[in-house]
Amino acid sequence: MMLALLIAAAVIALRLILHTMGMPPQGTDFMLVHFLALVTIIFFIDTRLMRRGHSNGFPDLMREGFKGASIYALLMMAFLWLYYTRIERDAFSSRIERMVAQGVLEGQPEHIIRPRLSRFFTPFNYASISFFALLITGGGLALFIGAIHHKLLRRFRP
Repeated sequence: MMLALLIAAAVIALRLILHTMGMPPQGTDFMLVHFLALVTIIFFIDTRLMRRGHSNGFPDLMREGFKGASIYALLMMAFLWLYYTRIERDAFSSRIERMVAQGVLEGQPEHIIRPRLSRFFTPFNYASISFFALLITGGGLALFIGAIHHKLLRRFRP
């Protein structure tokens, strides 16, 4: 699980560096980094488990990979909530303003659009949606990478 902590720290550092450089990722721009982090975590956790004992089955591989992915998802959820409540506080308000302006140009009344967008675009909702997306992705990757380790990479182990 230390690997999940280290990779989460690296991803957090990358996001903070991008923020200080004036290029904070918007929306789903950062999801590729999260995907690569999850693949790395699950692959190396499963590799370590296979080195410990050749008798580890597919359920063990999938369970351990998913544990690492869930720790990463929890850490990212906490970080994203803190990031948008403490560091980049105006991210959602500026996004709401752009969307309201676009909606008004399309002929929708502002008094209906603004409250709906303000209720949806919050740091808690963004962190929660990201958490569940990372958790589902981690589960799928744990299944896929566990199957690769179990069926294919096991053959190449001494």
